[in-house]
Amino acid sequence: MRSSITTILGVAAFAGAFATLSAPASAVTLPKAAITEGYDDAAPFSQRLDITMTGGFGSGSFTVPAGVRLVIDYISADIGCIPGGNVLFDVATYLNGAEVESHLPVFNNGVILGQQVYSVSAQTRIYADPNSTVTIALLGPSTGGGGSITGVYGHVVPAP
Repeated sequence: MRSSITTILGVAAFAGAFATLSAPASAVTLPKAAITEGYDDAAPFSQRLDITMTGGFGSGSFTVPAGVRLVIDYISADIGCIPGGNVLFDVATYLNGAEVESHLPVFNNGVILGQQVYSVSAQTRIYADPNSTVTIALLGPSTGGGGSITGVYGHVVPAP
């Protein structure tokens, strides 16, 4: 008797859980996140760059869309080179027609899979003019090659 009551309760609990899972989903409108307050004209932007280093140098670039100013809010990169090598990470943009270079710190993650690995993870506020070129440049050991996978994240706003 006790076993059949336990079985009945278990089946009832399972049926209730299944009914909850199969209930139709409903959409809820959530309030605008505080971080977007005042950025109604902002549109998200992201760009991946695969950079190969040869002879101690490598770079990747992209063009900012016409009619908008790019605001780079965050840059993330993994960089590999020969063990014992060091690297520099540079972001070059144009603001009001003048070139601006931003040097970001790299963090040594040690030797992984036979490569010296560095990372960049930086919140930024870097601006780039419409139709201008944004370039990520790496300087590293002159031998052994290397490279980076870099993500550039931000938003675009109407050009002034």
